[in-house]
Amino acid sequence: MGVKRIILVPLTTHGVLEYLDALNEAIGRKLREMGLEGLDVLTWPDTLKPPMKCFDWSRLQYHGGCIVKYLREVFQLIGLFDSSLVVGVGYLDGYEYGLDFVFGEASPDQHVAVVFTKRLKPEYYGEQARFDLYFERLVKETLHELGHLMGLEHCSNYCVMRFSNSILEVDAKPAEYCGDCVLKIKNYISRTK
Repeated sequence: MGVKRIILVPLTTHGVLEYLDALNEAIGRKLREMGLEGLDVLTWPDTLKPPMKCFDWSRLQYHGGCIVKYLREVFQLIGLFDSSLVVGVGYLDGYEYGLDFVFGEASPDQHVAVVFTKRLKPEYYGEQARFDLYFERLVKETLHELGHLMGLEHCSNYCVMRFSNSILEVDAKPAEYCGDCVLKIKNYISRTK
């Protein structure tokens, strides 16, 4: 069975759960606006808190690869692994080996990604709280990790798939895929039906 749905999974209640329905709507609308049909965007009804084995006490951050593996195991157990792309979203600070932090991480072969939202909030940088800016960043990073799950690499075009090493780079990219990336996603969708 091919991939037909995207499941957004809350990893925390604070900082995410209150935005998840709006994120679901925004991701679905963005995909439709770009002509990317055939993918349903759903919100998982329960918070799947990451296990403490994924938390690095020396860094005070969660390891992205560990959370991806955890989500894969959960969705394999309930039988949704092969037919879904799973994106965990949590108000957490994440890292990967060799990097100080990551906004997200994706494992296309496991069909699972995670988006870390703590560094997307303006307050993290000592700025005034702005829901609109936080939500725009959240949409961009969710689309970015979702793009990886659908086979996209980082892109040098004006595209949401541009690599972001800072919040300024997140703000500078659009909340949409470029034409080249849209074609690649359409090919991905046609191959998984």
